Amino acid sequence: MSRIALWLVAFAALSAAALPQAANAQNDRSWVASAGVDGNPCTRSQPCATFTRALAQTNAGGEINCVDQGDFGGGVQVTITKSVTIDCEGVQGRVTLNAQVDAFAVEAGATDVVVLRGLDIDGTGTGLAGIGFSGGAALHVEKCVIHDFAAPAFNNSGWGIFVLTSGNMTAELFVSDTVLVHNGAASTGGGILIAPNLANSITKVVLDRVEVRDNFFGIKVDGTESFGGGVVNMTVRDSVSAGNGSNGIVGTGNGSGPVILMMIDRSASSHNAAGFGVIADGPKTTIRLGGSSIAGNINGVGVSNGGVLQSFGTNQIAANSNDGLAALTPIGLH
Repeated sequence: MSRIALWLVAFAALSAAALPQAANAQNDRSWVASAGVDGNPCTRSQPCATFTRALAQTNAGGEINCVDQGDFGGGVQVTITKSVTIDCEGVQGRVTLNAQVDAFAVEAGATDVVVLRGLDIDGTGTGLAGIGFSGGAALHVEKCVIHDFAAPAFNNSGWGIFVLTSGNMTAELFVSDTVLVHNGAASTGGGILIAPNLANSITKVVLDRVEVRDNFFGIKVDGTESFGGGVVNMTVRDSVSAGNGSNGIVGTGNGSGPVILMMIDRSASSHNAAGFGVIADGPKTTIRLGGSSIAGNINGVGVSNGGVLQSFGTNQIAANSNDGLAALTPIGLH
């Protein structure tokens, strides 16, 4: 069974156990605190102890804030099924996971928007994903640190952020000012994975000022588990993928899967231990490079199986064991 298929089984099992969040909701703004109690109503004067309790007390479209720094995950998965903002900027709320599940499982409705801001998400070497996104219109991840997800029971395929878009689903992921580090293991997993699994899904991704380092894979789009079309459209800007065990930035697909279109602008993929700094794999994969630095990798840039790697001629690709410049297709600035 493939790694993505294993993830599908895990998502299905965890979704069945998801807690209802709207039944007793009453706050437009809820609060958690290091000295909070989950029997409290999650108000500012009577804060709760965990995000799970706060979600149950918060109306759709509401917000959850942290009074002070603390661990508000309770060691278990936090499942989000509605529009909500969890904002701990300034105090950095923590979620420490002690189980092989997602720290945050975003399984919201087709029009729901979820924002996660100012969080330290720790997989302790066992978690499945820092954030698993399988339902919702948009997910915003801002000013977070996501680290140490390895998931031994799932072939060590832990990921910092895992996006699993289904058929006829349109989803947007926006990640900014965020660090993903020490995710995956010796041969799989990594920082960010975008993996459509059914036909006709549309996934839009923007990574802005994101640092992905010391994972196995850095940033990966994998369309090989989806058949019948769809598209993944990704922009990576002002970001770094470095020190990873395999490819820094990779798009991989096949002839029956989704179109993969990626723009890498003013970014760096450097000092990755194996594979490529940037590689376009598959006949429907096109990656465009502009103003970016690819250096210190075993292979700088490359293509395989009909992939296309286009360069605006404004990049610095040098000091790799093999720069791979012959793989580039020049395109004009416009």
